[in-house]
Amino acid sequence: MKYNITKYKDEISLIHIDNEKNLKATLVTFGAGVYELSFNGKPVILTLKNLDDYLYSSQYFGKTLGGVAGRLKKDGYIDGTEYHLTPEPGQNFALHGGMFKSISYKNWDYKIKETNKKLDVTFNITTRLNDCGYPGKLRIYVTYSFLKDKDEFKILFKATTPSEAAFINLSNHMYFNFNSSDISDHYLKMNTNKVAITEPNLLITGLKDITDELNFQKSNKLNKRLEYIEKHDFKGTIDDTFTFSELPGKITLSNKELKMDIITDCSSLNIYVDNSKSPVEFKNENIGPIRRGIALEPQRFLLNKDEIILHKGETYKNYITYKFKGRE
Repeated sequence: MKYNITKYKDEISLIHIDNEKNLKATLVTFGAGVYELSFNGKPVILTLKNLDDYLYSSQYFGKTLGGVAGRLKKDGYIDGTEYHLTPEPGQNFALHGGMFKSISYKNWDYKIKETNKKLDVTFNITTRLNDCGYPGKLRIYVTYSFLKDKDEFKILFKATTPSEAAFINLSNHMYFNFNSSDISDHYLKMNTNKVAITEPNLLITGLKDITDELNFQKSNKLNKRLEYIEKHDFKGTIDDTFTFSELPGKITLSNKELKMDIITDCSSLNIYVDNSKSPVEFKNENIGPIRRGIALEPQRFLLNKDEIILHKGETYKNYITYKFKGRE
């Protein structure tokens, strides 16, 4: 295992990791995220040419999401106490902890620990009380753990609160694309049996049985499913939350070059296919205007408030493991 650290704008650190097999990664303290990830010399996530676009894009490329991943209604109660979140412009919800003000857009502290089996990079940050209107205060730790003898890594999320109650729901927002112009030729499989009911205001209000176009219990090519969704879904793309039929949750994304297995103890998975056509440039070759990448975001299910409320004396923990294997 090899690693080195470079600086950007003095305060931001980039940690470059090579497991000396097939996996390489660049982690960034700003947003505690993954800027680059490659297998056998080819990118497996959308990688922006301009690091500033990674830092300040509204699309959260590769960043840690939180303190609350997903869309949380701006007004409500936590343990009987009223709260008012700072909403997105013109919306009735806050997204991913607060656009441009959340932990995704802050510089984290970090520590590196190496053993004979793995390399751990642990980022940590403490949020402010009522930051962006979110009740409570959080101490958050995100550890990227790279194994030395396998092409896999794990993200471990951990948080505590010194306050009476706080919302917490962490995830990561890498956009996967296995060396294709878009993800139409990718296959997806996952052990999910329910999908969230998403209202026109984009808030989740319940669960329903998975419809045919969103059924990936068996491996299905994305192309035809995306064609149907783009024509018939008011969101114009997959932007849906699924719950796993059992834990651990298991997701497989593959194409003719690569297979990736994701394993997680999170109760749900949000999927978003990028059809935004945002004017950014990628290091990836020949990226098309739509279906550029697929974000697979394991997280806790927002409607189950008991899952996303953290009390003093409790510890929040979740993990996501990513395993890569080349196709013969």
